[in-house]
Amino acid sequence: MSPALLTKLRQEIARLCQEIALGQRSIVDLISLDATERSASESYVYVVKALEAEPSIGKVRARRMMTDIGISERCNIGSLTANQIEQLKAALHS
Repeated sequence: MSPALLTKLRQEIARLCQEIALGQRSIVDLISLDATERSASESYVYVVKALEAEPSIGKVRARRMMTDIGISERCNIGSLTANQIEQLKAALHS
C-alpha cells in the first residue's frame, strides 16, 4: 500500500473513532456490519481503539473486555469471529 493510501486510511480511522466518541456512530453498529458492508477504515480499525473511543468504556475496561473474550490487542474489527462479535455485543450491553 502506498504511503498516500496509508495516510488516507489512518485519517479515516481517526475520523471513525471521533464519530464514535461524539456519539454519531455506535461500536455495536460497527461490529454488526457484514464484512461486505464495511469500508476499509471500518475493517482495519483496531477493536481496542474503537472501544476506547466509546465515552462510557475507557482504556482499562476496553482491555478487560477484550481479555475476557480472548481478543488480541492487535485485532482489527474485520478479523473478529462471529463468536467474538456476539460476546462483545453481550459485554457492551451489560
